[in-house]
Amino acid sequence: MTLSQRIKVNYKFDNITEALQEDIKKLVEKNINQKLDRYLKKILTKEDAEIIIDIAIKKNKQWKYEWSFRFDLDWKMFIYKNDVPFKNINDLVNHAFDHLKQSLSKK
Repeated sequence: MTLSQRIKVNYKFDNITEALQEDIKKLVEKNINQKLDRYLKKILTKEDAEIIIDIAIKKNKQWKYEWSFRFDLDWKMFIYKNDVPFKNINDLVNHAFDHLKQSLSKK
């Protein structure tokens, strides 16, 4: 069982094409399995540990992306929302996971 199979990810998309939704899901999985695997595995060592990630992404009228990521890591909550919309969806997803990794590395 891969790490991403033990993590529940919920998506809410607004004005995002199906093809782009699939690309986002693949990028999220890549971030979970490669960028954060070491940190998330530590959380999942507890038998009853839960990791839930809620992601909402919207394309606005300026064709930029607004988002919010809520990471619920075994009852520790990290919320990341945009202050400035992003043009590139890959940068947006990677940026959110970079912030989570940075926060987890301080603990």
